[in-house]
Amino acid sequence: MKILALNGSVRKYGNTEILLKQALMGAEAEGAEVEHLKLTDYEIGPCQGCGLCLFRENVCQVKDNTHVIFEKVEAADGVILGAPCYFLELTAIVKQLIDRTWIVGHNKIGKPPKPASVIVPYATRGWIPYIFMQANILFNTMCLTKINQAAICTQGISEVVMDEGAIALADRMGREIVEAVRTQDLHYRGEEGVCPRCHDKLLRVLQDRETIECPTCGVRGKLYIVNGKIDVRFEEEAWKDCRFNLDVSYNHYTYHIAPSKDYFLRTKDERKKRSQKYREYLEK
Repeated sequence: MKILALNGSVRKYGNTEILLKQALMGAEAEGAEVEHLKLTDYEIGPCQGCGLCLFRENVCQVKDNTHVIFEKVEAADGVILGAPCYFLELTAIVKQLIDRTWIVGHNKIGKPPKPASVIVPYATRGWIPYIFMQANILFNTMCLTKINQAAICTQGISEVVMDEGAIALADRMGREIVEAVRTQDLHYRGEEGVCPRCHDKLLRVLQDRETIECPTCGVRGKLYIVNGKIDVRFEEEAWKDCRFNLDVSYNHYTYHIAPSKDYFLRTKDERKKRSQKYREYLEK
């Protein structure tokens, strides 16, 4: 059994690395083989939006070594993502990796889900609204099922070593990943969120001012006030429309993305003609 830790922090031996390595120690104590991979050690170029990977399997014209990361995730039985919170969200390299998952996301049909967890050290309470949203997107596009998440307040460099509770939590999360792989029990073990699928607390209010939506999963529901507290309810039928369900992903690709290839080829000459003035503008 192989457990892989993805480290989205630039800093060496900082809070993220400490927590991830403690989680790996826990996994290793349960008999797993472990690996710590720093994303910043790899060249992760920006997605060029060319769509080539959508129409040619496993083809990407960006020449970097992102494919090595995807191969390691594919070979692992479980994944733990760690990244600090910078400016309300995770680090830029995590978003860069998310953009590149096009090449693996639409090819996930038929692949069994694997357990994953996310650990986020942060400095200031109340300044972390988007940290789990990004992890949820990354996990879902790579066919990983989140079984736990943790946001750990620790401000100073390597300060988390002084927080025995945080160290114990990271250790437990590593052991949980091993248990989930062995038993294939991928139920969520962390603090419950508003959305029962991604367990985030983010909500989007739609234009009718009556409907809310989990912005990550795309599932709609209603808000109610019960005993003075906000209650969110998603109808069971609504979960069929979750954007990360395999059949929804398949339909999105088949009926929205794939047909664009024919239009692209059919309009190639006309687009080139119309765009010429933009190619020349401010280029002299």
